[in-house]
Amino acid sequence: MAGAIFESRCLTGATRLLIMQPTAFCNVDCDYCYLPFRNDRRIMSHDIVAAAARFVFEGALNAPDFTVVWHAGEPLVVSRSWYREAFARIAAVTPPGLTVPHAIQTNGMLIDDAWCDLFLEHGVRVGVSIDGPAFLHDARRRTRSGGGTHAAALRGLRKLMQRGVSSRVICVITDATLPHARELIAFFHDEGVTDLGFNIEEVEGANASSSLARPGVIEDFRAFFEAVLESAESANPPLRIREYRNMLAMLKHPAFGHLNANSQNMPFAMLTVATGGELFTFSPELAGLSHQGYGDYVIGRLPQSRLEDVLEEPAFRSMLRDIWQGIALCQESCAYFKVCLGGSPVNKMSECGSFVATETLACKLANQVMADVSLERLDGQIPEIKPESKSQIQFGPTVLKDHGP
Repeated sequence: MAGAIFESRCLTGATRLLIMQPTAFCNVDCDYCYLPFRNDRRIMSHDIVAAAARFVFEGALNAPDFTVVWHAGEPLVVSRSWYREAFARIAAVTPPGLTVPHAIQTNGMLIDDAWCDLFLEHGVRVGVSIDGPAFLHDARRRTRSGGGTHAAALRGLRKLMQRGVSSRVICVITDATLPHARELIAFFHDEGVTDLGFNIEEVEGANASSSLARPGVIEDFRAFFEAVLESAESANPPLRIREYRNMLAMLKHPAFGHLNANSQNMPFAMLTVATGGELFTFSPELAGLSHQGYGDYVIGRLPQSRLEDVLEEPAFRSMLRDIWQGIALCQESCAYFKVCLGGSPVNKMSECGSFVATETLACKLANQVMADVSLERLDGQIPEIKPESKSQIQFGPTVLKDHGP
C-alpha cells in the first residue's frame, strides 16, 4: 500500500527539515528530556553528513524552505571545525542555484565569540532553550552534577544578541510554569527576547510521565496561555509568540480546511538522521525508541539507503499504514482536525501505546487550548460587525467546534 501511494515522484518537495544528530551526548541532564542515549559520545562521520544531503537531493525531496537543523543531544559539544567541514560537505552535494540554510538548537551554555563567528560566517539561525527565570529553569535543567544551568544559558543568549546572531528562544512549559505567565513574559522581555516559542512537557521517549498530566490542567493551561498572549502583546516592543503566529499563518493558508496531514505524520516532511546514519521519518522523537511491531523505527541506514529502498522498507510501510489509520480516526472524531491535522505519532505512541489512536494530552494542550485562546484573541481584535452581517460570519472557537472536517 505505502509503495503504491508514495512513489518517488509523489514526494517531490516534501522535506522541509533535515534534522541531523551530530552526537547524542548532552552536557546537561534535564529531567524531562526524551532522549534515551545522552551518554553516547560518538560523533557523526562527515560521510554520513554528505549522504544525508544526497538522499534528499537525489530523491528531489527538498521543499522550497528546506533547512538543515542540528539538534538532539547538545550539538555544540562537537567542534567548530567539524561543523565547517560538515557545512562544506553539504554545500558540495547541493544542486547548482540552491543554498541550504542551517539552524542549531542548543542549551546555550557553550556559546562564546568563536561560536558566534561561525554562526555569522554561515548565516546559522540559533535556538536557545531557556525555561524562564532561574527558579523555573534550574528546577528541571541541571548539570550532570546537579547544579543549575540558567546563568550559563543566559550568558550564551546574551552573547548571541550582542553579536547580532539570528536567534530565538524555546521555553518548556511544566506544571510549575503555569502560575507564572506574566513573570515569564516580563523576564524574556527584559532580556531583549523578541521571538518566543513554547514546548509543553510531554510524555515521550525517556520521559515516561509529565507534570502536566493532572486533573484541572486544561483550565490552568488555558489561563496561562491567555495571560501569555496578553502580556506579550502589551510589552514594548511586543514579543512574537510562535504558537499564535502559527495559528494566524494557518488560517491565512489558501489550503486551510483541505489539508489532511501535518509535518510529523506526513512521510518525509521531516527526516531525522541519527549519529550512526540511522534514518527516521515522522516524529523526530521516535529516533532511539523501539517497538515490538516496528522495531527501532529505522527506515534506512546511510550512506547505503536510497529513497526507492525506503519506500519498500517493511517498517516504513507498517508505520505509514498505522499512522494514517490514526489520522483517519482523528478526522472522523475531532472538531480540531483542521488545526492539528491528525496530531503527533510519537505522542500517540507514548500516551496510547499505538499510532492508531486519537486524542492525547499533548494534543489537548498544544493544539486545542492554544487554538481556542488564539482564535478568541483574534476574534476580539476584529472591528465590530454590523448586526445584520453577524449571522453570515462564524469565527473564533466555533469554527473548530461546530463544523466537521
